[in-house]
Amino acid sequence: MKRQMIYLGVIIALVLCACEEDDKLMFDEESRALNLWFGTESLEGRVDSTEYNYAFRPLNTELDSVMFYVKLAGVPLKEDYTFELEVTGGDASTVIAGEHYVLPSYVLKAGTTGGSFPIYLKNTSDFKNKAFSLSLSLKENERFETGAKEYASLKLNIKDKEERPQYWDDDPETYMPLKNFFGTYSHKKYQFIIKVTGKVILRVIYQGTPTPPYEISYFEAQYLQAKCRLAVEEYNNNPENPDRPLSDEYGPITF
Repeated sequence: MKRQMIYLGVIIALVLCACEEDDKLMFDEESRALNLWFGTESLEGRVDSTEYNYAFRPLNTELDSVMFYVKLAGVPLKEDYTFELEVTGGDASTVIAGEHYVLPSYVLKAGTTGGSFPIYLKNTSDFKNKAFSLSLSLKENERFETGAKEYASLKLNIKDKEERPQYWDDDPETYMPLKNFFGTYSHKKYQFIIKVTGKVILRVIYQGTPTPPYEISYFEAQYLQAKCRLAVEEYNNNPENPDRPLSDEYGPITF
């Protein structure tokens, strides 16, 4: 009888464990959180804040963007589902939705666990020689909740100030100065580079893996140099450009 009671106790314990495991599985299927950061899916380069400088926006661009990454914690959705960001702090009275920035409704695709999404910034001169910031978080809904504390919010710093990239002329070992690829710095040339490449390039790493979003590899720098060289030739050969050859304070721009 005693042995039967022991067996019964073991069976009950196993059943309870199985029920608890089922509860966990059910909870995991229903619970989904979104983690946010600036950067890519890679662990390297993940940051919770970034800076946007209007002085570096591509020429004649009415709407630019800063990309953030979303990582799903939980079972992937079986259908597309939308999510939104909301402003939770910073200079919300100065940086105005619809006037300075646009937060669209985003879609996380069915079967996916993450993706890159834009925060749109509208062309404006309101930030000249000033600096502002916005803090953004997930607007929770019936499908998504806020993720881990370290990935729960984004801080976007905004300014409009011409600044020469720190590593244009010199850079330590394992890096190469930007001048090796793009020549003498000028603000107009740098804007042209951003327009042609679609990148704000602040550093070129010679050995190792670049840290996104502002660092590129030596081989990518060579490719973008050639791309800029071709773009300026096309610009200068286009009769619709009355200011050709494209020039800055040093004369015709070359790469």
